Amino acid sequence: MSLEDAMQFYFVFDGFDGGGEEFGGDLASEIKKRILTNAEEIARTFKFENHEKECRAVLRKLARSDRKRFNVARAVPRHLAPAILRELETSGIITREKSRETPPPRSLPSRRLPRELRRYHVQDKIHFRDNFTRFWFYFCEPNLNALRAGRADEVLERVENGLWEYFSLPFELACCDFLSLKFEIAREEIASYWDKNDEIDIYCEFGMHSLVGEVKYRERKVCKDVLSRLVSKCERAGLEPDFYVIFSKSGFSRELAQMANDKILLFELNDFKELL
Repeated sequence: MSLEDAMQFYFVFDGFDGGGEEFGGDLASEIKKRILTNAEEIARTFKFENHEKECRAVLRKLARSDRKRFNVARAVPRHLAPAILRELETSGIITREKSRETPPPRSLPSRRLPRELRRYHVQDKIHFRDNFTRFWFYFCEPNLNALRAGRADEVLERVENGLWEYFSLPFELACCDFLSLKFEIAREEIASYWDKNDEIDIYCEFGMHSLVGEVKYRERKVCKDVLSRLVSKCERAGLEPDFYVIFSKSGFSRELAQMANDKILLFELNDFKELL
């Protein structure tokens, strides 16, 4: 199995209880055999003490959204959102990533905030406990009726059409793991950065240094403009990183590759081999 194939299996089956059986087919056939044809049994493994319908609705929403906390209130009645979030966190099915954004200052009698900031709230993000849980609520839970009706091939086609978009987040998290191992940084120190204007895939402060990074999981080389946009995001956010890191599934343009130095770090799939 190639490194790319192995990573894609991990992006789907991390956290899946497959009984220790080794994979014998390609990703699509294994998804169908192990997940889609056993959907009813798997669905019963996700149990919720209260608000089961609402909990499942929230998880479906979070699996496909930007995972910001306020998405919970978009999936269920607003008055239920805090209780459901607490239940999901207590159960361990999700964890919370705290925002690093500095809240806007409060309005003072002599200086009111601009209108767009008066109702703005800093939002945390939500992570699923493992890749399989997110895969389930991304693809399977929304298609349970079709799976129960025996239409696994139909659902598999939907899965295959959406896998590339789905892979972006687990690849981003794998890149955070890579940085932790390669540079011996505590994993919990590596996260992301977002504010009301921009999002940066990777942000980390370690020792007296900091780094930012962008992650691209796509079938074309990453060009210099990705680095330029990252620098601009940092300037708008008031960040002054010591290192810029870019991960690319498919490599880099010649122009960007020639810019690599001890401050601009470029990594592609082959670089992950040294950590296996």
